[in-house]
Amino acid sequence: MRKLLILLVGLLSFAPAHAAHLVGGEISYKCVSSAASGNTYQIKLVLYRDCNSSGASFDNFAPIAIYGGPNQNTLVTTLSVARGLIVGIPAVVANPCLQTPPNVCTEKTSYTTNTTLPVATHGYTIVYQRCCRNNTITNVANSGTWGNSYFIRIPPQDSICNSSARFNQDPPIVMCKDDSLYVDFSAQELDGDSVFYSFCQPLNGGGQSNPAPSPPSAPPFTPVPFLFPYSFTYPMPATPNLSIDPSTGILTGTPSGTGQFVFAVCAEEYDSNGVLLSNLRRDYQFNVTTCQSNVISNPTAQIYQSNTLCNGTTVTFLDSSYNGTDYLWLFNDPNNPGASSTQQNPTYTFQDTGTYTIQLILNPGWPCTDTAEVVYELYNPVNCAFSWNGKVCFDENVINFQNQSSNGGNAVATWDFGPSASTQTFSGWNPPAIIFSNWGDQIITLTVEENGCEETFTDTVRIYRRPATDVTVENQIGCAPYTVTFWDSTITDGQVIYNWDFGDGVLSNDSMPVYTYNNAGTYDVTLTVYFIEGCVDTITINYQDFITVYPSPTSSFLLDPNSATIYTSNIEFTDLAAATTDQLITGMGDGSLYFNNRSFVHAYSDTGWFEVEHVVINTYDCPDTSRAMVRINPETLVFIPTAFTPNGDGENELFRGTAVGIKEYELIIFNRWGEVMFQSTDPTEGWDGNHPNGKEAIEGVYAWSVYAKGQNDELILKKGQLTLFR
Repeated sequence: MRKLLILLVGLLSFAPAHAAHLVGGEISYKCVSSAASGNTYQIKLVLYRDCNSSGASFDNFAPIAIYGGPNQNTLVTTLSVARGLIVGIPAVVANPCLQTPPNVCTEKTSYTTNTTLPVATHGYTIVYQRCCRNNTITNVANSGTWGNSYFIRIPPQDSICNSSARFNQDPPIVMCKDDSLYVDFSAQELDGDSVFYSFCQPLNGGGQSNPAPSPPSAPPFTPVPFLFPYSFTYPMPATPNLSIDPSTGILTGTPSGTGQFVFAVCAEEYDSNGVLLSNLRRDYQFNVTTCQSNVISNPTAQIYQSNTLCNGTTVTFLDSSYNGTDYLWLFNDPNNPGASSTQQNPTYTFQDTGTYTIQLILNPGWPCTDTAEVVYELYNPVNCAFSWNGKVCFDENVINFQNQSSNGGNAVATWDFGPSASTQTFSGWNPPAIIFSNWGDQIITLTVEENGCEETFTDTVRIYRRPATDVTVENQIGCAPYTVTFWDSTITDGQVIYNWDFGDGVLSNDSMPVYTYNNAGTYDVTLTVYFIEGCVDTITINYQDFITVYPSPTSSFLLDPNSATIYTSNIEFTDLAAATTDQLITGMGDGSLYFNNRSFVHAYSDTGWFEVEHVVINTYDCPDTSRAMVRINPETLVFIPTAFTPNGDGENELFRGTAVGIKEYELIIFNRWGEVMFQSTDPTEGWDGNHPNGKEAIEGVYAWSVYAKGQNDELILKKGQLTLFR
């Protein structure tokens, strides 16, 4: 049974609008190198601040002073050290049963620099001061007026170049009230010296009027006063009290009150002779709050896993708990006592159906363990199904249904046969025989319910019409070759097989075949239809003399010649195949028609290609057509004159040829030395009697040559002489 958990909110409210921010820090050093002129040390200042408050952030530069002399009050130097990265410190607690409030925020930064110091008789003191502390601190009066002094000593005569201890990890930023502490304040010591841990006094430094003094003041430093009954050895209420192991630096105890508490831990470094070398001091503010319990056992209820109710006895249980780390499921199966699992989301198979109470123990063995229960009802699936048989032809349909659903003994079946059924609805396992008043698809629904588990199964019963068939064609009489498209008008709702016999020995199984009769004659057509689904039947139809095919004539002719020129364009036509009873129609391609002329001569009046079409029609009105092409070419003629007079009188100024019926042409004119005076492939261009350089050619005789090709590809080559007169 679930434990009642009271969630203690206890949110921190430690940071008013103008609070100071420093919550802690420490300063340390490490030897970098040693030489006769002095030792080089790396100085590291670490500061922590409350980042939920609204005051100033970390300073960009920190003034770090180094003092020396017998009383350590002689200022040696002041270093201005740049700030490093700012990182957040996570608010975590070690106890998995608790969670911290959401508004706790602490940031950390460091200031690191190197400096070289000569070996000094009295050593050195490194110091940084900054005001102010949070004004909400519980164990210090007027805490907002007190600052912080962080310092550390470099031992006298440090010829060995000592390195101080450095804390290994950041302190926790929040502690939970009534939760046992185990906090590691151990420090690393690089030189092999001994380190001893203890509580020590937080120190004041800086002020509200001078929050970051530069240089910081010299020692000694004023301790921060504690309110009674608190002290640096008793910094907060705790049962048992806080204590720190002097050898390990482990802080233990259990805080018993909430608030903000200032304290300090010192790590003193001693050499092998027991001489104190340095004292690393961490001044810090602990935030103690009432943490919330974060453990709630919550196994997922069956209402959110509806698929488990009627799905057998194997279940995967789901965990919806809050902050669980360890799990113990108890299945309480009486047929398997002690059955359990430590998985977060286990799968378990029960031995039988039934109702079971399952327990989830969260974090067993922890102080904050929680237990919750859920009840699961487990039943096998119904697996609804039915079969049927009977006659499905409409005029004799009677259908019997058989319920094949699984049955645990408490199942209830409900049938719905549709509006055209003789019994539309029925409650019972197996219904009476059903007759349907309409053909077509009948939707049958069976619903089976058992132990709250319900399933529906739907199937279709098709009632078929009594089949009938017929054949139609577009035409039943034609000329060979005669192509016929057959249409089957069979009425059926099921699958059929067709068997056509076209009457000439050719068969087909197409439903609507297209067939060509090549030979004349009369043909019987037979169609047999096999109905293999629904009303199983066979129908054969014989059509006597259904197709008539008449013979077709043959068209063939001769053209002599089939190519001529426009001046000799007579073409003789001769029919080669027509019977004496056939009618003839001959088109010559130029618009001329000849009727029933078996031979004739036709003259073309123009050049070009002409298609001759000869149609023969027999006594059955069956035609046949043949075609041929005739080419009439233009006459090829080339004429070249013998003289011309390019003297500017406007007559006979150009020398050019005349070309008729040609498709290629070239004229070249030479002088007596063989120099080309003129050349052109255009018969319309002529020679103007000038030299190619533009000067007039001299009178005299010139040679010419002509190359031409006629439309019929006849070649013409001519040469001659011309006379140029000025």
